[in-house]
Amino acid sequence: EIPQCAGCNQHILDKFILKVLDRHWHSSCLKCADCQMQLADRCFSRAGSVYCKEDFFKRFGTKCTACQQGIPPTQVVRKAQDFVYHLHCFACIICSRQLATGDEFYLMEDGRLVCKEDYETAKQNDDSEAGAKRPRTTITAKQLETLKNAYKNSPKPARHVREQLSSETGLDMRVVQVWFQNRRAKEKRLKKDAGRHRWGQFYKSVKRSRGGSKLEKESSAEDCGVSDSELSFRGE
Repeated sequence: EIPQCAGCNQHILDKFILKVLDRHWHSSCLKCADCQMQLADRCFSRAGSVYCKEDFFKRFGTKCTACQQGIPPTQVVRKAQDFVYHLHCFACIICSRQLATGDEFYLMEDGRLVCKEDYETAKQNDDSEAGAKRPRTTITAKQLETLKNAYKNSPKPARHVREQLSSETGLDMRVVQVWFQNRRAKEKRLKKDAGRHRWGQFYKSVKRSRGGSKLEKESSAEDCGVSDSELSFRGE
């Protein structure tokens, strides 16, 4: 039986036949699905297509955090914590300057980078506007219920969970992130104030037993910060 080529579907009458994953090929038909380079030594396969090593890792290998493109194993990369970057993508998002070994930078939660100079400048500008009224985002009851249910499952959700919540609620990704930050801070204050309240009640009872008439005003934890349905935030 004369084998058929998996590339052109013609019978193979050549002297030499290539065989990849139990399929036969003309030597001229075995090419990378992306760059069309003829494959003679080594090839990689995924979903029925064959690729050269470079293009296979571009498609299915480690992705650059900045551009989301695959990184071939032969390329030099930069790393920042768990994030990986192409050399040219390892740059400040404000001034676009490529960061080199030894440069100080600020790593944002989503993997974006800000050089030290731009970070300090932005921080100074932010501090100077601290007294100004900050924009507020109002969250509807339905959106709030979705966020609270997610908080019960995880007070500090992963990025893909926040992306899903953003899609479900229609809220900006940044708003979702700040809501969780505020919620965690609020619970921390509640626990702290609960301890203060217990000690405050104890001191009051001691003062009463001594005939004191002046009582200290207790601040309610609910009066601190912003509510769950209203956010006020600034860039980090």
